[in-house]
Amino acid sequence: MTVKPLQAGIVLYALSTGVQAGNQEFDATLACYTQAQQPGIAVRLEQGNKLIYSGAAGLADIKSKLPLNTEQVFQIGSITKQFTAAAILQLADIKKLSIQDPLGKYLPSLSPDYAKLTIDRVLSHTAGLPNYNEGPEIGAKMAHYRSLDQILTEIVQTPVLYPSGEGHTYSNTGYLLLGKIIEQVSGLSYKDYLQQHIFTPLGMKHSQVLTKGTGGDEVKGYSSVDSTRAPVAPFHVDRSWIYSAGGIETTLADMSRWHHGLKTGKVVKPASYRAMVTSAILNDGSPATYGYGFYLRPLAGQTSYFHEGGVPGFLAMSAYFPEADLFAIALSNQDTLHPGPALLDMVAQHLNITPKPLPDVKVSHFAKTLVGEYQSAGQQLTVTFEEGILYGQKGKGEKRKLIARANNAFSFECTQNYYQLNVAEGKTSLTPIGLYRDKGKPLFKL
Repeated sequence: MTVKPLQAGIVLYALSTGVQAGNQEFDATLACYTQAQQPGIAVRLEQGNKLIYSGAAGLADIKSKLPLNTEQVFQIGSITKQFTAAAILQLADIKKLSIQDPLGKYLPSLSPDYAKLTIDRVLSHTAGLPNYNEGPEIGAKMAHYRSLDQILTEIVQTPVLYPSGEGHTYSNTGYLLLGKIIEQVSGLSYKDYLQQHIFTPLGMKHSQVLTKGTGGDEVKGYSSVDSTRAPVAPFHVDRSWIYSAGGIETTLADMSRWHHGLKTGKVVKPASYRAMVTSAILNDGSPATYGYGFYLRPLAGQTSYFHEGGVPGFLAMSAYFPEADLFAIALSNQDTLHPGPALLDMVAQHLNITPKPLPDVKVSHFAKTLVGEYQSAGQQLTVTFEEGILYGQKGKGEKRKLIARANNAFSFECTQNYYQLNVAEGKTSLTPIGLYRDKGKPLFKL
């Protein structure tokens, strides 16, 4: 399923040296993003075959006060698409299908516009297919169980958006269609296919595809409706509607088994894995920044293969940084508590990416240049220095403590996303730099 991306304007580029973060730092980062009596986040980082960190904070069940731990089962939403893509490529590896085949070869009842679309374009979200779960009219229907055939009959009535290969539009519709092709070609249900060909061979004993209901037997999923994030019951969606687009529940350790199995050739052939982590090319020659089940663009200034996932009650993010051989995954049981910022902060800490905090004796000197009001189109930031402490206030928001960092940089407390101070030609500016997207627009001192 779709999930809103992390906050825009935050990609990080500057490297710093130093000792790698330890468990105490990671625990503190996790504590920044969670509250002890609220739903929370579970995280795992590993480099090569070495476990770097595994931790959890918050509650699995508010009513029973059951705490989250690192062995519990969470729903991962659209990270499921990696498994669906791999299943298709497994079938291609044994010549049961070709990813250049049109959908109509396996699903003959499709309309001509859908039938002519090729599997590879659907895998990379470049086929021009719509996204069935957008729009208010579908919401009430999704509360009730339906078979895959019933769902497909309804959702393929929407016209394609544009000719195949002309753009990149995320489509859950496409991944439900791929699930049906897996069933047609293999003779197994999607759930049974993954169990027999992926979960069992990799030893993923705590993973399965949810095919009805809402799951959450031990780890309950929550939502919230305002800025207080007070937990409420999530929007009800029967998981039959999510299926091969986002229906998997799993654990941190099982996702580690998945990652290692995929990259070492235990799931698909090496050439197929390379295809999964290679950007699709549009008709005009530009990259789509999505392969087969993976987004492909830098995170934390590093080459990455990643995916986010969200279903009512749960959010997830997993990322692999091949140059550092670092795998990172974070799972949340509240669909308004994205685990990505905490995860990327930990990645930055481990890889020593963010400029290091300044010693207290140097903060006052830095403050002389930094203090003031900064503004750009749609953004305002006021920096003050009070009793030896730097504070920042965005617009009319809460005044928060700032951390002065090396190389004329600073960040708000509890984040590795930072601002770079620049003084040139008599003008002072701040450039936001972070972990998820490109540098933000500079703010200029008034």
